[in-house]
Amino acid sequence: MPLILTFGLDSHTFGRVEAARQRWFPPARNFIPAHLTMFQQLPEAHLSDILATLAQAAGETPRLPFRVGGLTDYGTGVAYALTMPGFTWRHRTLRDGWRFALGRQDRRDRTPHITVQNKAGYAATRRCLAALDRDFAPWEGMADRFLLWHYRGGPWERIAAIPLSATDMPVTGGPT
Repeated sequence: MPLILTFGLDSHTFGRVEAARQRWFPPARNFIPAHLTMFQQLPEAHLSDILATLAQAAGETPRLPFRVGGLTDYGTGVAYALTMPGFTWRHRTLRDGWRFALGRQDRRDRTPHITVQNKAGYAATRRCLAALDRDFAPWEGMADRFLLWHYRGGPWERIAAIPLSATDMPVTGGPT
């Protein structure tokens, strides 16, 4: 089974997004709490190497601020759109180290977002989008840890939570 890597969210953002997910995400598909996905199919055969890399990366990565600036309509789903300068840097450095083990989907650049609803159908998506848009105001948040999960074909099983602990961005290669 594949491994999934996400960022954990600050408590305010988590509470707000998790409440929306509980309301709008189809219950039969809502297997995991609110999160920000980085990689969707890391190979389980490389678990020990992945954990070692994440421990090192967490020590080199400060908590990463983001701005929830709007909503994204995926046709049959809705997500909060994020502006997060540190995301691309952190994703690319991990991706470059794991390139040998990544599938096509995980080799692409990612646009940071937090999914509220997925595979819900057009009418349900229109209702969700209208409800969230009616009261939407941008807010600031923080990614504060890596979360590594086993995908078990249903509920995900958390393997590790690794706090981001650097006080500053690295001198080279970090976001500008």
